Amino acid sequence: MKNNYDASAYHNAEAYIYDIPKFTKKNDLKHTEMLLYKLGNPGVDKKVIHVAGTNGKGSVCAYLNSFLLESGKKVGMFTSPHLITMNERIRINNQIASKEEFVAGFEKVKEMLATLPEEIPHPTFFETLFLIAMCIFEKSNVEYIILETGLGGRLDATNVIAKPELTVITKIGLDHCEYLGDTKEQIAEEKAGILKNEVPVVYLKKYLETAQVIEKQANLKGSFLEGLTKESFKIENFKNKSIDFCYKSRYYDYITFTVPTCALYQVENISLALKAFECIMEKEQIKVDTLRKAILKTNWEGRMEEIAEGIYVDGAHNEDGIKAFLDTVSHISCKGKKILLFSVVSDKDYKSMIHALADNKLFSQIIAVPLQDARGLSLEHLKENFSFCHKAAVNYFETVEDGFSYALKRKGKEDMLFVAGSLYLVGHIKALLRRK
Repeated sequence: MKNNYDASAYHNAEAYIYDIPKFTKKNDLKHTEMLLYKLGNPGVDKKVIHVAGTNGKGSVCAYLNSFLLESGKKVGMFTSPHLITMNERIRINNQIASKEEFVAGFEKVKEMLATLPEEIPHPTFFETLFLIAMCIFEKSNVEYIILETGLGGRLDATNVIAKPELTVITKIGLDHCEYLGDTKEQIAEEKAGILKNEVPVVYLKKYLETAQVIEKQANLKGSFLEGLTKESFKIENFKNKSIDFCYKSRYYDYITFTVPTCALYQVENISLALKAFECIMEKEQIKVDTLRKAILKTNWEGRMEEIAEGIYVDGAHNEDGIKAFLDTVSHISCKGKKILLFSVVSDKDYKSMIHALADNKLFSQIIAVPLQDARGLSLEHLKENFSFCHKAAVNYFETVEDGFSYALKRKGKEDMLFVAGSLYLVGHIKALLRRK
């Protein structure tokens, strides 16, 4: 997009959006519908794939995006959170929306908001970004839009699309319990709020307690169900840099794939994306080579991502995420020591996360640091909760920079350094490396 772009315009847009309180009370869906209508209903006539879940949403979106792109489709994708810059949340054909495109979308939304009466509340941080994304997708004239829910599903701003092409629900765990419920079944009901009448739903059938909730809601809405079972995929071979697995396709029986990651949990996410893609492309022939190329090309940042030799970052940010992270780390062969840099936000179940880390002998040393964020768990609380950890030495630093510098000094050539506990921590580390 070529124009007389002012470099400060993007920073001004970011500053404006960051000034919107992130965790204020959500507006209802009618409010978001009204704002979309005022904008001219951008993107609502596209083929929308709506994805909800606790863990794996972003990865499923990324792989599904790759399958569509490799099949020649033009795709817009909206995900959260971002790691470094706000425009990372919005992609067209897997390219992050340019700062020029972001500013254009922001200006359109801001101009519309300026026309509203004072009694109409301002959209929240997430709602504003969603509106900007839909404006960008409309202007880019994409064929498909992949929308990842921000929080929950039923009341999420992305749930204003009346008739999506497909809904997908990933693994459900205990997270954001203060908003979504205290049990997995209650949370599953909130996630299942994205289901629409007679719109197919792809879900994980292997977790029965949550699958039954989704199936009940789907049956009430007359939605076709496509479940991923334990028999749908199988890991064949694990290497430090890649995983070989097979997937039971509806067309070709079992197909073997290689994914260039060590993250074991991605096999389930890829398999769910494959099943979703089969539903979308039901009337079109799917070529196995297309799928294989798409998987090899996909790089979803912050999920067991090797950012430098022997340094891995993972956005494990809740108990299930930490357990999946530890499962992968336990399979990775390392000639030297395994070191962990950890931080967490205070509104997560950090006690369970720290317990899971403390109850294993994977790491010779754990380095705990507070995030420089209002939500970050304080150094005092980190020390208090790690005080029972006797299986590994724990060191504490007041800043992420100090902890990371210490970790780099302690890391030998054959050692591995892992960074986990929050996507905010991952973003901070990636930003540090970028500056260096």
